[in-house]
Parts: sequence; C-alpha cells; structure tokens
Amino acid sequence: MSKSYRWKNPEITVHDAGGLKNFWEKKIEHHAKKVQNEDSRISKSALDKLRCEWAQRLERRIKMLQQPEEVSKKSSLIPIESFPLIDKTVA
Repeated sequence: MSKSYRWKNPEITVHDAGGLKNFWEKKIEHHAKKVQNEDSRISKSALDKLRCEWAQRLERRIKMLQQPEEVSKKSSLIPIESFPLIDKTVA
C-alpha cells in the first residue's frame, strides 16, 4: 500500500501475520477459559441432582396413581375399629 492510500483511509489498519496470529490465539485462549469456567460451574450445580430427585418422585406418583383404587384404599386407610376408645369424662 502506498502512503497516499493510507492517509486517505486512516480507518484501515494493516497487521502482519504474527500480529493476527497473536490476536486469534488470545481470543481462543479467552474462549477456552470461559468454556472451562462454565463447565466447572455446571458440574458444581445441584440442578442435575434436583432434576433426578423430582423425576423419581414423579415416577413414584405415577405408579401410585396407576394402581387400582381398591388396593390404594386398603393400604392408605386404617379402619376406625383399630383405634381404642378413650373415655374423656372426669370423675
């Protein structure tokens, strides 16, 4: 490029191959650090554990709801006769 072209268009900058290589190496290194930090943050997060627990709870709930009503009524209700009557009158 001639000097006259450079003075007419000052917004154009010229870099050599080494400068461009260093620029992109820094960009790649910065991006790699960001990705590594994000992976570390995600691995420390309790979100996966919570999702797993909720999935197990939902599976149990679905199984419970799919059981026949007779079985669930028998297992969940206690007959009144099994409780002893207590006399609450004071002498």
